[in-house]
Amino acid sequence: MDERTTFQWLGTAGFRVENGGRVLLIDPFFNRGREARPVQPLRPADMADAEMIFLTHGHFDHLADVPAIVDVSGAAVYCSSVAADTLEGKGVPPEKITRLGGDESLDLGGITLHTFPSRHIKFDSRLILRTAPRVLHHANADLLRQVSGMPSGPVLIYWFDFAGLTVVHTGSLGITPEEAMRQGLKAPDVLMLPLQGHSRICTRAALLTAAINPRAVVPQHFDDFFPPVSQWVELMPFKTMVEKLAPECRYYEPSINEVFTSADVLDGRRESGTGTAE
Repeated sequence: MDERTTFQWLGTAGFRVENGGRVLLIDPFFNRGREARPVQPLRPADMADAEMIFLTHGHFDHLADVPAIVDVSGAAVYCSSVAADTLEGKGVPPEKITRLGGDESLDLGGITLHTFPSRHIKFDSRLILRTAPRVLHHANADLLRQVSGMPSGPVLIYWFDFAGLTVVHTGSLGITPEEAMRQGLKAPDVLMLPLQGHSRICTRAALLTAAINPRAVVPQHFDDFFPPVSQWVELMPFKTMVEKLAPECRYYEPSINEVFTSADVLDGRRESGTGTAE
């Protein structure tokens, strides 16, 4: 088991990955709402050792802190052209950005990356009706400024191969199980899935987990990261459905800023929780 690779959930879809002394960030977002759960004490300045940043799409809770992280770290950014345009508009030098289309295979110096195309999940009417009153009640110029001007664009799914440890990450659950099968998304070691954006998100995520059939699944983006736009997603329904639909798949629930290894996930070294807010 490769324990040179460690993971740290940063909240939302964000992860810090360390592999052989190299630091990768996926969808890093730190400047959460004042009432966000759980609290994230880290800030972009704490990521000065980042070498590479991977964005799944361009929404604020995935992209907004990237310019500040590039400023302190000089990290290279990998993202879609839509996200790249947003970053360049916010001052990130074009030479720092690699534009991806969702069909690449890249050798990143001991780390192999494959990309797959996807799209953002479509918010359903039930979720919209539940969320809209909160947003309208708290709407103000500052809130609108923070969440606007950063279009999603296409979503990228990343398949990382860390010298034999395969990890799949996506930042929005727009892909269907049938599409995942057609694209060859099958049987990675670890699958990191976002649980946000739909009133039946636990069911959708469990069905996708069963189709992809990873050795272990790690839920993410279930936190209440930016109230009133976001909401806390209880994970017990997802965990229960995974146990039923994919009984051989291990379930590992991260805690914010906790460092864990592939062995923790695949060997069940820690008893997982059930998505309780901290």
